[in-house]
Amino acid sequence: MKNLKIIFLVLISIPIFAQDLDLLPISFFKSNRESLMSAIGNDAIAIFYSNSLKTRSNDVEYRFKQDNNFYYLTGLEEPDAVLVLVPAGFSPSILKLAGKATGKYYDITLDTVKSDLKIREVLFLKERDSLREVWTGRTLGTKGATEKLGFQLALPIDEFKTLIRTIIFASRAKTIYFPYPTGCYEGNVKEVIETLESILNSQRSRLQFSDPTPILARMRMIKKPEEIELIKKAVNITVKAHRQIMMSCEPGMYEYEIQALAEYVFTKLGSEYPAFPSIIGSGENSVILHYSSNRKKIKDGDLIVVDIGAEYHNYCADVTRTIPANGKFTQEQREIYEIVLKAQEETIKMVRPGASFIDLQLKAREVIADGLLKLGVIKDKNEVGKYFMHGVTHHLGLDVHDVGIPGNLEPNMVITIEPGIYIPAGSDCDPKYWNIGVRIEDDVLVTDKGCVVLSSDAPKTIEEIERLMKRRGIGNEPID
Repeated sequence: MKNLKIIFLVLISIPIFAQDLDLLPISFFKSNRESLMSAIGNDAIAIFYSNSLKTRSNDVEYRFKQDNNFYYLTGLEEPDAVLVLVPAGFSPSILKLAGKATGKYYDITLDTVKSDLKIREVLFLKERDSLREVWTGRTLGTKGATEKLGFQLALPIDEFKTLIRTIIFASRAKTIYFPYPTGCYEGNVKEVIETLESILNSQRSRLQFSDPTPILARMRMIKKPEEIELIKKAVNITVKAHRQIMMSCEPGMYEYEIQALAEYVFTKLGSEYPAFPSIIGSGENSVILHYSSNRKKIKDGDLIVVDIGAEYHNYCADVTRTIPANGKFTQEQREIYEIVLKAQEETIKMVRPGASFIDLQLKAREVIADGLLKLGVIKDKNEVGKYFMHGVTHHLGLDVHDVGIPGNLEPNMVITIEPGIYIPAGSDCDPKYWNIGVRIEDDVLVTDKGCVVLSSDAPKTIEEIERLMKRRGIGNEPID
């Protein structure tokens, strides 16, 4: 009986489908929907679809991850769902009329909607299925979507194809905002996309389709207080992982052991996923920007780029530190490291409302170019792109490379500052600098008057790193 109880508890706590609504309040998602409807106006409707489950191989599926725009508007973490937003609203009687020929769902569901109230939001999702829930855990169903997610109306996803035309024409919309699919979709979501494509093809003269992505990018770019708290949590988890890595790292370990330690700390502290594939690049792999195979044995004298990030309740961190495998930087490693550190510190000083992204980039390039020129690694400042070839910043939020629109920095943006230098073997410079890769990345909150470095507790100066690496970490404990 005890074993059965344990199995039951595991099933009902599966994070793919569980709705733990104390994470972000219902009002957060409701406010986002209202803001979007205000932006598109009464002559339009918006339709969004969730992600679907994706097959990894044979009958094994990838762990489900919700589309971030869909999550931002709904809070739903289940596959095969569609959100329809109708700013002008429509009468419930329209659906009752449409439902006469197809079943009883509409009358039953609409009992909860006042007859004189216009419907402005409909969530279509899978109904609960007791047999399926034995295998994958509890889901919300239409009743749960109205009670726990606060939706005005929820209907079975199987009815979308029948009802969407009725909703579109009842709304008298001239424009449909619909994110055109960029990936491969299966099941109900595939049918939704095909249905909307059919409507577009048959109503081209009356309906205009438009992409809502820029509107959502503008909304998501400025973080609300609740979002900032979740990002801080993700960053704090990531910082703790970095500290354990510094204390545990030693020559003879494999890169994947560092990855395993980072992701153990993530999970131990409540992170559901890594925000991206962990990058543990040692020696010659330190000069590969997004190296992720992590199979090399770490050698004495290697420099290791550790670019990791926890995802906590869908919000991401992205913090990079570069450390010496044996706990001590060589002279050449020090010289390159100090240039990158100075570039980062000088760039962070510029982060404030009104600063432009291009100015941040130019500052980082200027400092790195000056430093490499003094070392003789380059002969002309224009050669800096050989060794610093990426952007110094990006937005951070629901996506690790979060959405945004061109413009200047504003309060409550969260960005990264991540200059780097990468000198592969065979470069046109003194060979003593070959295979030295350094990246230093922090997560930074833009405030009203400046900024706050959220990841400042991760050691960053050479002295701080070398001091911490003298200590013993949990990654040094043997596994019997």
